[in-house]
Amino acid sequence: MSKALAIVVLVVVFPAWVSAQSGTISGKLVYPGEGIPRDMILCVKAKDLYCSNDKAKILREAKVSFRINLRAATYEIALPAGTYLLYGMTREMLGYKAFYNEFVKCGMSVDCHSKKLITVRVKAGQRVKGITIGDFWD
Repeated sequence: MSKALAIVVLVVVFPAWVSAQSGTISGKLVYPGEGIPRDMILCVKAKDLYCSNDKAKILREAKVSFRINLRAATYEIALPAGTYLLYGMTREMLGYKAFYNEFVKCGMSVDCHSKKLITVRVKAGQRVKGITIGDFWD
């Protein structure tokens, strides 16, 4: 009976504990053109950098996963608790990294002057919503 209890604990409790140590960041994608490019790559940077085009094994080991809906221009990133910079990239605008920053948070109008990068803090079990990635403007 104790072996069965141990298996239940490992199968039911351990995954719940692991997922409780992570959270999610979600929001909209913005691009200065018609629709989001099909090659849009999202990246998160804390100590290490992880991007949606990294190999599956690397992302699995880091406990990072990306869901990108190009048609709806939305995304969700599941990742360990921590503080992150977020940005997007596309081959259509080589050399640009579209960060989440003060310009985006302000509404991307001519009255928004700061381009200061904003870090996003995710606590264990937290769902951070409304983080728009897309400052492709100079």
